[in-house]
Amino acid sequence: MEKQNKIHLKGTLVKSINFEYKKDFTEGELDTSVNIKKECIFKEDKDKEYIILFKGSFKNEIFDLEIEFVAVFGTSEIIDESFKESIFVKSSSPAIAFPYLRSFISTLTLNAGLPPFILPAYNFTKEKE
Repeated sequence: MEKQNKIHLKGTLVKSINFEYKKDFTEGELDTSVNIKKECIFKEDKDKEYIILFKGSFKNEIFDLEIEFVAVFGTSEIIDESFKESIFVKSSSPAIAFPYLRSFISTLTLNAGLPPFILPAYNFTKEKE
């Protein structure tokens, strides 16, 4: 029986953020453009760790927000090429990390005195590489 690689989320952090307030909010719906890209990063000196990096840009009539958000995952086994290409890395890991990004952005906008901006849910399994 093959030994299963145990994976855990070690932590998240905001690598960079740029928030620009443009004007006061009035009643109604905000039409926000959402652009999110993700990248899986494997470092040669970290053979039991990998990173999911989200780069997001969110723009509407009251604010512009750009963010780089990192989720660090640890593994019990050394990462090999088959693991790097696995569905877990490409779909499941981003799906685990995404709610942390989503929560951060809604809290940031709320604490900035704006209506909380809540990112829509995203299905990473339907994403084309």
